[in-house]
Amino acid sequence: MRRWLSLCRAKSIAFEALLGLALMALSAACARQPTAGHLYAVGETAEVDGWRVTVHSFSALATDQWHVPAEGQLFCAVELTLENNSGQIRFVMPEKQMMLFDGSGRAYAPDRNAAVVAARSRQWIVPEGELSIGGKAYGAAAYQVPRRSQGIRWVFRSSLWPWARRVTFVLGDIPGFSQKPGM
Repeated sequence: MRRWLSLCRAKSIAFEALLGLALMALSAACARQPTAGHLYAVGETAEVDGWRVTVHSFSALATDQWHVPAEGQLFCAVELTLENNSGQIRFVMPEKQMMLFDGSGRAYAPDRNAAVVAARSRQWIVPEGELSIGGKAYGAAAYQVPRRSQGIRWVFRSSLWPWARRVTFVLGDIPGFSQKPGM
């Protein structure tokens, strides 16, 4: 009986270790940097796994009295259109599929306060939720980033899976902010 119990414990420990390794690998895959494949510019359209993605503009957002970015930060938005050409209903989760990266590789997820400012000032809503076959969603993903951010890239993942194919749009520096000495 003791031998059987110790065998069960050993199997349980081995299973937990294997599960832990699998979760670490999955976590590492989720956090990977965008790879340098084909890079798209503002105004261009990319196609990936049944998605047609167009970035129309990248701009800084003026704030209001209720929604103010943290000290040294600003709100910005990526104006975009998503089209579902996959032949099946698709779902969009911006916080998992739309990331902004600066030139140093730091990632920024969509920011709710920035999204409110984009909706109020430009009537841009966040494209999210269900998108029917052939459906289009127009709006913006909004972010809070450091004022001096440079080399901004926007990455769209075709699904929620860490290994999903991605498209990268080169946005450049923060619009309307100059890198003058002493600033």
